[in-house]
Amino acid sequence: MRDLGAERVEHGIAAVRDPALLAHLVEHGVVLDVCPTSDVALGVVPSLAEHPLPALVAAGVRVTVATDDPPMFGTDLGREYAIAADLLGLDEAGLADLARSAVDASFAPDATKAALRAEISAYAARTTPPA
Repeated sequence: MRDLGAERVEHGIAAVRDPALLAHLVEHGVVLDVCPTSDVALGVVPSLAEHPLPALVAAGVRVTVATDDPPMFGTDLGREYAIAADLLGLDEAGLADLARSAVDASFAPDATKAALRAEISAYAARTTPPA
């Protein structure tokens, strides 16, 4: 990963076991696409409670939440975001931030990113209770 110049890695959660690799991911802004349900189903982690997503985020690694293969694993993106919210202790605003980060990490054109960010912000404004 270090020598290939990767900008994004799917299923890279094992990086949590290598502090030097974590530092590299953070320094270079490499994004990990994380699929909690498939990680458990495939035995990569024993349970959702032991998933390294919180440790990755705490280390400063940029992450997105993905589904891997929804029919095979009986999930969808909404369920994966709910799992991430639970693992990370996120409220609606935190989920919106996670979604905006995914947009920022995408390879979409800037205009598409701006439109998606605006859509997420509008949705969050409708669903987040006032402080």
